Amino acid sequence: MLAEDDPEFLETYDKLYELAMLRTRIFPEKIKELFFICAIAARNPGDTSGMRNHMRRALEKGATKEEILEALKCALFPGGALSLLYSINTLIEVLKEREANLGRA
Repeated sequence: MLAEDDPEFLETYDKLYELAMLRTRIFPEKIKELFFICAIAARNPGDTSGMRNHMRRALEKGATKEEILEALKCALFPGGALSLLYSINTLIEVLKEREANLGRA
């Protein structure tokens, strides 16, 4: 919808995303994905779609389950106990999905 309504806006958004996430200067993509996971867990743990996407990307970029769990633990104090609980449940789902997909390959 946005691509049809305002393609210039979407192009600008894509460029900004590329600059922030894909260009490696100090932090590699894996670490940036862990930052996103922590931020989503603290701010909006109910955003399971966004959380899943960033968890998948972090795993694809080489993050371990333990690293993702560590990022989620960092969200405990700013986000509260429920943010940790919801986020861990999402991590369990992502890991099960990944295991199932690897089993099919």
